[in-house]
Amino acid sequence: MRAMAIREYAAPLELMDLPIPEVKPGSVLIRILTCGVCYSDLKTAHGKMPFSPTLKLPHVPGHEICGEVVEANPQTGFRAGERVIVYNYWSCGRCAMCRMGMENLCESLNAWVGFTDPGGFEEYLAVPADRLLRLPAGITPEQAAPISCALGTSYRAVVTRGQVRPGQTVVVQGVGGLGLSALQVAHASGARVLGVDIDPRHLEVSMKLGAAESALAGDAARVMVRDFTSGIGADVVIDTVGHEDSLHEAATMARRGGRVIGIGYVVGGFARVQTDDYVLREIEFSGSRYVQRYELERAISLLASGRVQNVIDDVLPLERANEALERLSAGKVVGRTVLRVCA
Repeated sequence: MRAMAIREYAAPLELMDLPIPEVKPGSVLIRILTCGVCYSDLKTAHGKMPFSPTLKLPHVPGHEICGEVVEANPQTGFRAGERVIVYNYWSCGRCAMCRMGMENLCESLNAWVGFTDPGGFEEYLAVPADRLLRLPAGITPEQAAPISCALGTSYRAVVTRGQVRPGQTVVVQGVGGLGLSALQVAHASGARVLGVDIDPRHLEVSMKLGAAESALAGDAARVMVRDFTSGIGADVVIDTVGHEDSLHEAATMARRGGRVIGIGYVVGGFARVQTDDYVLREIEFSGSRYVQRYELERAISLLASGRVQNVIDDVLPLERANEALERLSAGKVVGRTVLRVCA
């Protein structure tokens, strides 16, 4: 089967011919239709992830996967021809986190698809049946690809961790591929949403997707939030950036007693936060990692209902994966680039 793989960090991915994976009992063989290209794929290809020093190369990246069932035993509950998306955390089910119902924080993953284990930049993948979610009719493979990461991660950050409620004011700091999804989920939750970014193109799209106002990061953003909230500040700030000063910037836009939810990160990076922000102003800082399966099902329902959409910048064939990564690295992508793996 065709695959685009990392042979050397920071070098172009190479087209390889790999064997079709063996299907073990309880697993399902899927033919991969599409795969989203996330910034995490870029960090994986450049060796900038926590696991990079020990990752065995060549490695096939890609974790936003939409596929079609090719082979499945009746016991799995799946039939050939069904379209699915892949939940890319294959949790152990035994560790303390799993026993507490927090599989997104599993301490001993059986596999992390596209990260430490083969991903979606290839034609076929064998997946445990309980890591597949059915795709409703009407959602195209191109729209489906970013569900498992961009939309799912945003859903958890906004709804579960951010506890966004109707009538609240939410700032999304960084309205790129992840932030545009977070903005839409917050809007669908009944919040008044403000978009902040360094790229005017992202701000323009955010206004079309429900932002009440938008502004460039920095002074303009702080003034926008102050004026929009009559000086009170935002109830929730979703930070998709994760750079050194982004949490500090988020805190300046949050109200007293507000929440800052971080979903962006830099491996080995540190954030700057004023201690009086979280003590004297009682600002709550929380991280949000990926999504749980029940939350992902709800995110799929939002997309199926038309209340949110995945912003697709371009659709490219698998062999042009390097072009997709280069455009992402250069900041030329608005939303997501999607690879069409199999026709």
